Amino acid sequence: MRRMNAVQAFAMFTIATIAALSIVGVTVANEYHSNPWLLSWIPAYCCVTNDCCWEVAERDLSSLPDDKWQVIATGQVRERTNWSPDGKFYRCACDYDSAAGVWNRHVGANTRCLFVPMRSAALKMKTG
Repeated sequence: MRRMNAVQAFAMFTIATIAALSIVGVTVANEYHSNPWLLSWIPAYCCVTNDCCWEVAERDLSSLPDDKWQVIATGQVRERTNWSPDGKFYRCACDYDSAAGVWNRHVGANTRCLFVPMRSAALKMKTG
């Protein structure tokens, strides 16, 4: 049986540590997230891990040409990030409070991502 050298042992230790930390990170995020299911399909760049994504009503958004949407509360125009898997609308919006060191989710926050149901796109094509 071949013995591992120090470099191979260190590489295996590093991989095992990263895997363990990943599992712990997902577990902790699921325990403290208001809607852990969102973590399974919304990308991290949308700030989902900071609990910045939530379901919004269709009336909170206005559809525009070229798959763009206006957030009524802020006037921001964003392209659809992706389709929502459950037929609901989702908005990811937070502002960072550097003094407190926390992300604040609120209606007037900067919108990072929008997820809309496919049915909205189909309706838009029929009426637009």
